[in-house]
Amino acid sequence: MAKSSAPKGRSERDALHAKIPSWDDIRFFLAIHRAGSLSAAAGPLGVTQPTCGRRLEALEASLGVRLFDRVPSGLRITTDGTALVASAHAMEQAARELALRASVNDRDLEGVVRIATNELFACVFLPGALVRLRAMYPGIHVELVLGSSEADLLGREADIAIRFRPEGFRPKPEVLVARKLGDEPFALFGSEGYLERRLAPRDPADLAGHDVVAYVGPQPAAAWCAAAFRSANVVLAAPSMQVTAAAIAADVGLGVLPVRAARTYPRVRSLSPPVARGTAWLVVHPDLRRVPRIRVVLDALGEMFPAHW
Repeated sequence: MAKSSAPKGRSERDALHAKIPSWDDIRFFLAIHRAGSLSAAAGPLGVTQPTCGRRLEALEASLGVRLFDRVPSGLRITTDGTALVASAHAMEQAARELALRASVNDRDLEGVVRIATNELFACVFLPGALVRLRAMYPGIHVELVLGSSEADLLGREADIAIRFRPEGFRPKPEVLVARKLGDEPFALFGSEGYLERRLAPRDPADLAGHDVVAYVGPQPAAAWCAAAFRSANVVLAAPSMQVTAAAIAADVGLGVLPVRAARTYPRVRSLSPPVARGTAWLVVHPDLRRVPRIRVVLDALGEMFPAHW
């Protein structure tokens, strides 16, 4: 008697499930992607380079695609590999949350977390991030410490700080734990109203005779502004990037803003290529980074920044 075959729908599901990689496979994929070579990834993974290579080959074979091209400098991610990165990051975040949930009680994920940052970043990025954070961890409550002066994390004025530094500069003091969130270009902007009243400058670096709004706090484009604004009319100088952005949008004058933040003002347009680049850092006191409620906020902000800022 002939054996009955499995229903077609179930066989297709089984075939699909067989192709789904395990988190351990994805862990190797992400480590190799971040390191750029098998030898550089092997150390953090705690394996040898040949083992790392075999794991990559097995993953590529199971998926039926090539994830990396071998080049003289190491490995270069392919188009198929790039398509998997976002999903791999999501799996990594889910694995972290699962491990954390398994190791702590619900009460460990309750309480206040104080985040220090500037007003513009708080207005543009944090609301959307906090909605998602609230959905994941309803017992955590965030308090913001706002201003252009930096909160003293060593003195526990805040638990976490989000800080911008010129590209290549790490936050100080070195004892603090700093995680790079991402880079952000700064450019010169002006409102449609101002540009109707005054033509755009021929040379963005020469603003002689133009009205400008100057942010007087520390920022990555400070050196460029000092030179470009030298012969301009400084109509407003403010220690708040949020006030600066609002004044530029209100036709007061030209000024420098982070590119993505400027997109929240529809009547403001860019007048220059990037004049500087800043790096956003997530900074925490070393004694606090393993406190469960602070750790989940750190991880959530780190995951949300690339998509929402």
